[in-house]
Amino acid sequence: MLIEDFYAHTIDEAAEIILDYYLLKKDTSTTRSLSSRDNVFYFDGWGGLGASAVLRAVAQRLTSATSPDQVIHIDCSMWESRRSLQRAVAEQLRLPDQVMELFDRQDEEDDFKGVPQGSRAELEQVTREIYQHVQQQQMKHRFFVIFHNGSNEEVDFASLCGFTMSGYSTNKVLWTFQGRFRLKPRAEIDTAMKSTGTTDTFISALSATHGGEVLQAELLSYLAEKEALEVAEYCKINTGPRGVIVQPEQVAECFLYLLGLCSRGHHSVDYGWATHGANYWICDGIMQQLQQGHGEVGDDGLWRAAEAIQREVLLDAYYHQYLPSSPLAWFVETKPYWSSPNYGFHEMPARAAIPKGDMFFPQYCFDKLRVLKLTRCTFSIQSPPFLCCHGLRFLWLEHCEDTGNNDTDGARMEEDVRRCFQRLWVLVVRHTKCDQILSAQMLDLMTQLRELIVMGAQGWDMGLLHGRLPNIRKLRITNSGIIGQQRVLTEMNKMELLDFSSNTGYSPMKILYGPGAISNSSCLESVIVDGSEGLEHISFSGCSKLKNLFLSGWMGGLRTLDISGTIVKILDLTATTIRYLNELYLLGCENLCAITWPPKDKMKQAGLSKLRIDTTQSAPIVQSTREEIAKRDSTTTGAPEATVLLHGSRPISEFPWYISVRDSRLLTSLEPVYSDSRNIHVDVSSPASPTIISGGGCKDEGIESSGSSDQQVLASLQQQQQTAPAIYTAESMVNHLKKEASEGDGDALGIMWMWPCSDVPDLPQESCYMHIQDQARKESFSQGGEGTSSTSASVPKFVSLCAKILHIHDSTSVTHAPSATTRLDLEWQNLEWCRVERCPRVESVFTASPSYPGGPIFEYRLRTFWASHLPKARCIWELGENYPVYDRTFPNLTFLHLDYCPRLRHVLPLSWVIIDPSRGMSSLRQLKTLEITWCGDLREVFPLDNLAKNYAERQPQPVTLDFPSLKHIHLHELPSLRRICGFRMSTPNLETLKIRGCWSLRRLPDVSGSGKVVECDCEKEWWDKLEWDDGSQASRYKPIHSRYYKKTFLRTTVLRSSLSPTFLSIQCSASRFYNILCMIFYL
Repeated sequence: MLIEDFYAHTIDEAAEIILDYYLLKKDTSTTRSLSSRDNVFYFDGWGGLGASAVLRAVAQRLTSATSPDQVIHIDCSMWESRRSLQRAVAEQLRLPDQVMELFDRQDEEDDFKGVPQGSRAELEQVTREIYQHVQQQQMKHRFFVIFHNGSNEEVDFASLCGFTMSGYSTNKVLWTFQGRFRLKPRAEIDTAMKSTGTTDTFISALSATHGGEVLQAELLSYLAEKEALEVAEYCKINTGPRGVIVQPEQVAECFLYLLGLCSRGHHSVDYGWATHGANYWICDGIMQQLQQGHGEVGDDGLWRAAEAIQREVLLDAYYHQYLPSSPLAWFVETKPYWSSPNYGFHEMPARAAIPKGDMFFPQYCFDKLRVLKLTRCTFSIQSPPFLCCHGLRFLWLEHCEDTGNNDTDGARMEEDVRRCFQRLWVLVVRHTKCDQILSAQMLDLMTQLRELIVMGAQGWDMGLLHGRLPNIRKLRITNSGIIGQQRVLTEMNKMELLDFSSNTGYSPMKILYGPGAISNSSCLESVIVDGSEGLEHISFSGCSKLKNLFLSGWMGGLRTLDISGTIVKILDLTATTIRYLNELYLLGCENLCAITWPPKDKMKQAGLSKLRIDTTQSAPIVQSTREEIAKRDSTTTGAPEATVLLHGSRPISEFPWYISVRDSRLLTSLEPVYSDSRNIHVDVSSPASPTIISGGGCKDEGIESSGSSDQQVLASLQQQQQTAPAIYTAESMVNHLKKEASEGDGDALGIMWMWPCSDVPDLPQESCYMHIQDQARKESFSQGGEGTSSTSASVPKFVSLCAKILHIHDSTSVTHAPSATTRLDLEWQNLEWCRVERCPRVESVFTASPSYPGGPIFEYRLRTFWASHLPKARCIWELGENYPVYDRTFPNLTFLHLDYCPRLRHVLPLSWVIIDPSRGMSSLRQLKTLEITWCGDLREVFPLDNLAKNYAERQPQPVTLDFPSLKHIHLHELPSLRRICGFRMSTPNLETLKIRGCWSLRRLPDVSGSGKVVECDCEKEWWDKLEWDDGSQASRYKPIHSRYYKKTFLRTTVLRSSLSPTFLSIQCSASRFYNILCMIFYL
């Protein structure tokens, strides 16, 4: 790497030199050793200053030129991540929208994976897209990349963005670490460059005076002004209702003030710049208020402006404080001051005449003193020496001792104390006894105090803060042994930051409540808890603005953590030790995407006994006690009311694990703490919409009249469910249907015949209720195509393995049951009860992974399956051409019900293994009830896989499949049904057979061996056309014909896709619905 410098006095002059000699190489008379292959240049400015302004001037000149060259100007001075840099490059290149969408999707994925913002790497697919774009365009023009690098490492644009810089490439990169007063020492820059080594030339600017070794005061002021302009541009924010906006003059003064603190050689003074930078600028009058009438405390906007400047001005304070030989130190030393070995260092106003005799009078200092730090001083706390400092705003006491003397006049002292402490904005008490300085009497005076820092206090009663400090914004209590009441912070609604780290809490200070425990008006945004012994319960419930929660260190006593109602995005527990954490509450956390856990040896081995998560609803008003919160949970669950009824008498609030998530990807965070022994009830549905009144005057809950077609379909399904199969459980409706049936209404009779769904199985006490809101997402972008809508939720392996109950209902987007993020052959193996209803986009409930002969056989534990109102479903268990073998068996299935699935072609494929005697397998041997209604396209209930068909064809005699437990068969309005099973069926224990509208069905199961006659409720016309293997089979049935039946029915599907909107929009009673359809088809 070449190292070069040049002389320049202004930003414009430096920009012209860089353009002519380095980027464009116009000057051919120079003797510089630059090669034509030097493409990457680093500019360090004048000792760090001015570099960013020069780069900006270079970019402006290149952009305004008439050449076809493309300029990519990227300012990442406030560094976020390599991905953010790559996004900025892609935006400058104007890549297609589908490429830009990759960033949003990957950021969303990383949110749910808990990846920190700064650790997000570039996307390989975007790198390829940028490379292809550059290769296509560089034949027409060159690329100039101007890059402000806010990171601590050199960036290789070839690997990150696909820019070719080596060889004979004509692309150029000009970059810098410096900018906006970010003055990196040369040693750090050299170290960063050695790691990558892609920079060809290191360039710096010099002033003509002193051979470039020092900076002239005029040049420094000029450069500081240019840097200040840049900072002011990026701080152009409205910092308050009065419109205080950052001005360049303010920024420059703040920088020089900070530089003065760092460069005067005060090696032993800890200014706490990272914490108190904004406090110094405001309290010491550096940032003067631009408007009048802001009161004693000052406008919040002014403080926010100072904090914004501090975030931008990232000066290496350590370097400039402990290495005073830096070039900038010379400028500080030119300022007027007076000093004394006994009385210290005092800066004087520039060019100001010193009044005779006033310099050394105390009044000179006391009247103007605004910031005071006392370290290891001994004085009377009751009558401190700074009481006469009436302008004091910032007081810092460290390792100070109290003499206990009070020799001043009581009345006068009381007035001085009031005047002094009433005007304080910032108070720091470190390793100093707090009994006097933070007594109740003193705290009552601090009505304007904005920030309080207490460190190293022992035995301090923190309860004294309760109901006091009404204006407090920041509270830091660290490394202290404290006592006090539990709700000491509950009334500090203006507090924005709380640091409660490394404290020891004594009884009763074992519970830490945030200011949202009583009301939800808290302004708290950031909380830091870095280890605290003695605390057993931490609650920031109801702090609706809390977004930054930093937990770390030893929390050995912590039992309960509650951050319900906050806007925390990632709950990061990786740096904590929480071996006794037993309960975690995250209710009403809409923004929550991930929970990251500490290593196993730093957590409770038995796991959490109580976990309550809800991201599906906004934060409610949080109650003040745990009992009230539990009571609220029992009524505010985020799950539909119908789901609660499925639990019978057990409310959802009794589940120790209650999880309701807007996005199923959050569930992946629970894998480290989930025990396989914990059973799960899974509920999947779409988020509810406001209730509206339809044109027909009926209430459709959750569907807007102007919504999507899927929502309108769901509305119709919900209406039909209210008037058809779903209402059979209501006694009043059943009685009504019986009355209509007795009057000759065959449709009502078909509805009345339905058997109720089996109750959900009882789950052990230590179980989990899980509610998932299905959300349609975009799939990954593929070359030459666009992202498509993905409507299947993914769940971690533990969900599909531990689920006993699955209820999918009222979903406008889900196309099949949630799929596991691991092997498909492990999905839902232990499921016992499944119900899917009112899902207009479901095409198949379960998907099967490819299977081949000789592979493992999976026995599902499913006992009850119910599917209702799935207008697009073509199958329940998918079996297509790509799946030649279906190696699943259902030995425990007892109840199978389907209704209103008009496109359904088959239900459950039968595996070849159940008919091969050598396998000794069984399937459907426990099936007791088979009920299917209103499925017009259904051709076969139990089709055969390919091997089963081949096996049956090779047998000399027809294969008969036994259904020894089957007692009830109900088939209603299935005009396309040709057979129930691909084999002959033997049902020796059949008791009830009800068949209506199944005009293509020609054979009934063999009921021989039972010794009794089975009644068959059916149409006479259909009975007369049945086919029998032998005449004895017909004698084992007794046909029963209703006095009301239709003599002629349409032999086709009940519902076609073209008529589905009409079908679904009909609003009428169930008893009239079928008649209307028949009229449509006959016409």
